[in-house]
Amino acid sequence: MSATKTLAQFIVDTSYDGLPVSVVEAAKIAILDGVANMLAGSTQELAAIIGRYVQESGGSPQSTVVGWGFKTNAPSAAFANGVFGHCLDYEIQGFPPTHGTSSCLPAALALGEGRNVSGKTIIEAYVLGWEIQGRLRAASVAASNPAYHPPGLVGPLGGAVASAKVLGLNTHQTQMAMGIAASRTGGLTANTGTMVKSTHPGNAARMGAEAATLAEAGFTSSDCILEAPNGYSEALFQGNLDWEILTEGLGTSFRLVDPGFNIKRFPAQLPMQNLIEAVLNLRQQHNLQADMVDHLTIQMRGRGHSGSLPPSGLDGKFSVEYCSAAALLDGGVGIETFTDQRRFSPDMEETLRKIRVEPGDQDSAVVKVTAQLKNGSTVDAECRSFRGSAANPMNREERMDKILDCVRRVLTDQDTVRLLMLLEDLENVADISVIMEILGQKSPAGTGESV
Repeated sequence: MSATKTLAQFIVDTSYDGLPVSVVEAAKIAILDGVANMLAGSTQELAAIIGRYVQESGGSPQSTVVGWGFKTNAPSAAFANGVFGHCLDYEIQGFPPTHGTSSCLPAALALGEGRNVSGKTIIEAYVLGWEIQGRLRAASVAASNPAYHPPGLVGPLGGAVASAKVLGLNTHQTQMAMGIAASRTGGLTANTGTMVKSTHPGNAARMGAEAATLAEAGFTSSDCILEAPNGYSEALFQGNLDWEILTEGLGTSFRLVDPGFNIKRFPAQLPMQNLIEAVLNLRQQHNLQADMVDHLTIQMRGRGHSGSLPPSGLDGKFSVEYCSAAALLDGGVGIETFTDQRRFSPDMEETLRKIRVEPGDQDSAVVKVTAQLKNGSTVDAECRSFRGSAANPMNREERMDKILDCVRRVLTDQDTVRLLMLLEDLENVADISVIMEILGQKSPAGTGESV
């Protein structure tokens, strides 16, 4: 049996009732985090552009655009909500990172709303989309061209898998959906730090929803797209997909729990999580203020995608210097940290000049920060496994702090309570339309107000 058909058969054969309790619980945590990201993301500057674009493009009112008070066709809603879900760079990350939530969840919700599917179906779809997207990334990471942003390569297939499960496609139709989605891959790493980056998962969600919808209608593609000559593996990875990683052990474990995922504590690139926590540890342990510091030296593996003077607040999510300066200045890093207003404030400009970056031990994930104080003394701190990482998981209270900060940017307290109750009991929700009705309320961006 071909790899494509093996995966398709696994997708069709896997149902909610066969999922381990630990996988269901992990999926519910991830889905709640993803919904919170979509809500908060819908208030951002770039989301205002996307929301207006999708609204003006028109479409059959079938699926909710989160935070915007209107519905459109499922692929367009999946696109907008995928952009909203990723634009903060705040959603969970697996191993290796693929941005599976913002590729898979918006597609499942957009199609599921129109079909009045249950919460159990959304859990199934999310688990399987995450699984196949994660396996594709793990199987291809050694052969990947770093010029391609990973969710652009594996995300369309993850979105297609989640969508195929929502639509109840059979094995052949699922193969067709994967074949269609494989021809929709792309996304360039050079666009990291710009608004375009968030469209990579958004486009994956849109293409996934469209691929499954077309496959359901009888649209055809290669039925062995992963391994076919001139197919997915040959075109994108020089034929070097690791087929064992891709297909072995299907159903014996699930990537949501093994290897699991990191929950980001800060809305920034994953390598910045240990860095920010290390600076916050330094500030707290030594009761520091930025004006006490002559210079701050960072020792870490890697440099992120941006430089020492990011050209925008958005690009600051990928700058070692900016994330360090923000943590030192403000004693916390949140959504407002990455606005242009904060980026170009006088105290930030001054503090950025104090940050020095040195290469750390390439065999260690530890980030060490050392402050040379103006009084001549030196203090330091470090972080190995940030709070929220798979090695140092958050408790429910800590997770909810993040969720509430995101959700309350759009919803009233009453609707927030109702939404959380539904999502934490997702397996017992008979029709996800009740959830989408709450998510569809207008955010400040959706009303045309300044955000």
